[in-house]
Amino acid sequence: MQSWRLSAAASGRPRPPPCEKDCPRPGDGQVRPGKAQLNRGARSQHGAQRRVGRSRGLVRAGEAQGQEAAGASEELRRDEDESESRVGELERENAMLRELVVQHLQDMAVEDREQFLAAHEALVSQGKDFLMELPSLSKSSPPPPPPEAAPEPPQEETTNIATPAQDEGTSYSMDGAAASVSVHDDEITFKFNAVPGQQPSLRTSRLRAGMFSGGSLGRRVSPYVLSATPIQRTVSGQESSSAGQGNGEEEEYEGKGKEEEEKEEGKDAEAAPTATPSNVDAGADNKQAEGPAYGGGPSSLQLAAQREVDKHNGSVLASTRSHWLYFTVPEVPVAGADVVVYFNKNVSEPLRYSHNVQLRLAFNEWELEAGSSLSDMTPTTIPHDDGSDWWSCQFTTPTEAYEMNFVFGDGVGTYDNNCGDNFMCQVAGGMSQMEWLDGAPARAAAAEAVRKAAEEAAVAEAEKQRQADLARQDLERAQWRIGEVMAKVQGLQAGAVSRCETGRGTGSRTLWLTKPEPLVRGSPGRLLYNSRAGALSSIVFPEGQCPTLSIGCNGWNNPQDILMTRATDVVVRPDEEWWEATFDVPLEAVEFTFVVKYYDIFDNNNGADHKLLVPVSGGFKAWEAHTTELLRQQEFANRIEQERIHNLREAKRQEIRQKGRDKARAVARRQIKHVMFTQPSVVKAGEEVTVYYSPNDTPLNGCQDIYLLGGWNRWTHRKNYGPLKMMAPKEGNHWRASVTPPRDAYMMDFVFANVSGGDGIYDNRGGLDYHLPIEGSVATEPPLNIVHISVEMAPIAKVGGLADVVTSLGRAVKEQGHLVEIILPRYDFFLQSPMLNQMQYETEFDWGGTHIYVSTQIVEGLRVFFIEPMNGFFSIPTVYGRIDDGQRFNFFCKAAMEFLLQTGRQPDILHCHDWSTASVARSYWEDYHYFGLWKPRVVFTIHNLNYGEIQIGEAAHYAQRFTTVSPSYAFEVGGHPAIAPNVGKFMGIRNGIDTELWDPENDQFLPRGYDADSVVEGKKAAREALSQRLGLAGWRDAPMIGVVSRLTAQKGIHLIKHVAWRTLDRGGIFVLLGSAPDPKIQAEFNALGGQLSGENASFYFAYDEPLSHLVYAACDIIVVPSMFEPCGLSQMIAMRYGAIPCVRKTGGLHDTVFDVDYDKERAAWDVEGSSDWQRDGIEATNGYSFEGTDPGALDSALQRVIDAYYMDKGFFHGLQKRVMLQDWSWNRPALDYIELYYSAMKS
Repeated sequence: MQSWRLSAAASGRPRPPPCEKDCPRPGDGQVRPGKAQLNRGARSQHGAQRRVGRSRGLVRAGEAQGQEAAGASEELRRDEDESESRVGELERENAMLRELVVQHLQDMAVEDREQFLAAHEALVSQGKDFLMELPSLSKSSPPPPPPEAAPEPPQEETTNIATPAQDEGTSYSMDGAAASVSVHDDEITFKFNAVPGQQPSLRTSRLRAGMFSGGSLGRRVSPYVLSATPIQRTVSGQESSSAGQGNGEEEEYEGKGKEEEEKEEGKDAEAAPTATPSNVDAGADNKQAEGPAYGGGPSSLQLAAQREVDKHNGSVLASTRSHWLYFTVPEVPVAGADVVVYFNKNVSEPLRYSHNVQLRLAFNEWELEAGSSLSDMTPTTIPHDDGSDWWSCQFTTPTEAYEMNFVFGDGVGTYDNNCGDNFMCQVAGGMSQMEWLDGAPARAAAAEAVRKAAEEAAVAEAEKQRQADLARQDLERAQWRIGEVMAKVQGLQAGAVSRCETGRGTGSRTLWLTKPEPLVRGSPGRLLYNSRAGALSSIVFPEGQCPTLSIGCNGWNNPQDILMTRATDVVVRPDEEWWEATFDVPLEAVEFTFVVKYYDIFDNNNGADHKLLVPVSGGFKAWEAHTTELLRQQEFANRIEQERIHNLREAKRQEIRQKGRDKARAVARRQIKHVMFTQPSVVKAGEEVTVYYSPNDTPLNGCQDIYLLGGWNRWTHRKNYGPLKMMAPKEGNHWRASVTPPRDAYMMDFVFANVSGGDGIYDNRGGLDYHLPIEGSVATEPPLNIVHISVEMAPIAKVGGLADVVTSLGRAVKEQGHLVEIILPRYDFFLQSPMLNQMQYETEFDWGGTHIYVSTQIVEGLRVFFIEPMNGFFSIPTVYGRIDDGQRFNFFCKAAMEFLLQTGRQPDILHCHDWSTASVARSYWEDYHYFGLWKPRVVFTIHNLNYGEIQIGEAAHYAQRFTTVSPSYAFEVGGHPAIAPNVGKFMGIRNGIDTELWDPENDQFLPRGYDADSVVEGKKAAREALSQRLGLAGWRDAPMIGVVSRLTAQKGIHLIKHVAWRTLDRGGIFVLLGSAPDPKIQAEFNALGGQLSGENASFYFAYDEPLSHLVYAACDIIVVPSMFEPCGLSQMIAMRYGAIPCVRKTGGLHDTVFDVDYDKERAAWDVEGSSDWQRDGIEATNGYSFEGTDPGALDSALQRVIDAYYMDKGFFHGLQKRVMLQDWSWNRPALDYIELYYSAMKS
């Protein structure tokens, strides 16, 4: 057998790396481990590298065979001298072995020899990457002269290198040839043997720095010099000597028998803290071709690691590590092999006094889990003489691992997580980091396939269960229906007949009969009635008049009135007058009760009513069983038909909403096209896309260089791109750069800068960054989890617009694929709510000096949690109005977060609203973030700045982002003292309306539904209905002008009065729906109503929800003359119903209403994303507006809209159709809020 001894000589032995300081911060022991899953910063590679307290001293890593620190310096100097003297000898040995191998290769076949040489040259090339010089076999050459001894590296360059450990041989097998490696101090020996019938083979995996020392060769100043020499080895019982001279010490070692080697292995296992895997650095590429991950049996690294785990002595290893926080056996874990983690609890500040220790574990930067992510650690038998307290656990490292990530915890929320950076150690023998990253798309595709399969299976199982439940309900309803009948069937049929005769003998006449006779259940039946034979005999029915049949089944169940018609298929005698009516005969019918009437004259069988028999044949029991099955089938068929109709309506609704969402995204893209666009416009995974960027209207205007810096998947993808220097435009304004999205990218993220990194000017879209969705990705975007903490929610706890926003925004974001939940107080008035009759128990806990119950229910499609403290804070009939509102709501805010903490929930966003829940922001960061509720970020929305200025300012400071309900209102209040200090985090996002609640096509409060194409007819019908209800002259061709508003100073009450007078002055019809909380204001409007009310004006001083729908549908014009308006809903609801808004330019009114005469350009931009309305032929204006606060300013808009009605009906009706087609739903605001949520998560 031939052997190579590759000896590594340097000008000094590596020294242990310096320790890192343990820098705890307030609450560090409480931080949850996942924080650092996105923190790729500095991480501790060995728990040994920690300083704990001032008296602990330096913790050393990488010590070999338990060497004592006292002799390290003397041994280091001795090794340096030996290295200098052996450089020449090693070079001569290299040349000698090369000659021997070349001679041996001459006996090989040409093809085999070329393959062998190519494999070896690859190994030589790989060695150079690590500053190692390996002997070349390509040609024979004389030994080179000994090189000069390398100078001693500077102290600071070598102190970061760990001392190399020793190891017995590690075996590899590959393609039928055997090879082995031995590491002893600074020498590494390769040995190979030709198996009979096969040629020698050479292992060609990369040589890593860790194979020679515990440190990194990249830090060395002097290169290693490697040599090779033949070594004797016994093969197949025969002593084989090699040509050339080898080191006698090595020859002695290699000549040992098996028993002697095993004895020495056992001795080494007792003394040495590390074995071969401990000295293998898991650097850039740590693949082991023979390992299980790549086919074949266990690799030699895995076998060596397992031997070390099986034979190590924990007490011996811990004896020199009393101040270490942790260490592993082997020191460098091996992929696919067991590893033991030792943890010194006494060194851990957070866990020193904990009774339990758990290891939370994952691999490859927390992306790879193997089995359970939690491992319970157990106390060891290692003595506590030095004050240590060692715990341990053992597990198997995944074969794909390249690094191990972990933290220690106590199982109840306290963690030692390396000051938030988590612990990490590298893993040998598995994938390299690049291989892991390159495999991400395949893993994502596989995970997505598994997810979809699981989702489809869950949906199928849920549907199966749903159908089973519905089938059971069908049967229960059928049994209930027949049971009701069977309980009183004999009484029902008593006195019932199939036909009725009056008189006796020859004077008898038929009063009524049925066709068929008897009636058939499940089919229509006819009742024929002779009005000349009964109580109606004296009545002569005028032409067009008829009697009415009032009939009910089984004792007047489901009664109905049916207008009768003259019978045509009956032979009529002179003294007869026959009428007929058709009705359905239910399956469970046993009799019908009826009377016949004509106005106030009744034929009711002298007060006993007529009873029509539906006979039961075959006995009641058989009939009951048969009818039950028929009823079950009927229930099933009815349900299927109802579901079909519902599904059709739902599909249409989803189609409309999807079109709205698609248009909102398209408008958003068009609005940034002058700054940035892509070719192709739709980005696809795996296909190149070119980004075009114009800096003219951005912070980068005038910069000489522009760079594109980006990532994927909301910056969470492990791969990124850039900085890419963009190509300057030869013509036009757009710079460009191209990039190809990975197959597992679903979102493209980027910013622009004038530098390639570091300080410079950046265009990051106001902190939101640029994001483009990617089609065709094998991965899907994980949903956000948003929790709204609010004291209002429509419709169950509505006081103002805040309630509408919480519900509508939540639903809109949920429809985008995210998880939205709401936390509310459980008010006493909820007990009377018909919508809250399915509450379920969720949990309970003690907090804040009281016991708290939490219940839950789905409301408006959203999961709602109700906080119910036993201290009576919310045992009240109203939301607001108590003197302790502030105290109650602060308690609720903390109770809501306590609920999240105690139930282990970790939402992404906490969204709080107005002063009532503003304290969430501060309380979260001061009381919860560092104590277990570590993940959320806070978003705060201001709905009304008139209340709680202090609370609002505090929330603005602590929130990561805060908003108000329209961009214009945000501009108007940006200088407010509560906002100005944090205005950089502030933005306005307009509200939307719930287009399902306000839907003229399916509005139950309207006489008929209508859409944009039938707006004229629909509004005419609504106008007639409103006029009839309010006593107005709806027949006149005059504009109907309405105001739907609270009567407060904010709403412009002096202008509302002016609208009433001006409408009547122009011959219009005025309608006011609203009331004033101020008695003085109410009295003024009472007087105005008394003066103006009549057929041309109506004042309805109350808020009536159904009536408001009718007012919006009936009115041609809706006026909103507010002095200030954060957003406003009236103008958007008006447009939804085809009423033209006339508004004052303020807040949200300015953002949603575009004057027909003056705002064509702004309307085209905001509504359609067009920068040139004339070029694009876009007309998007939708109303009339004014700026002043006096009646004259109002007239400038009101007179114009009235003129449009009178002078150009075609234009006016076209304008009504246009405003109905505009989308003022939550589609666009929801997209803006989602971007805001992601922006907050980065803060």
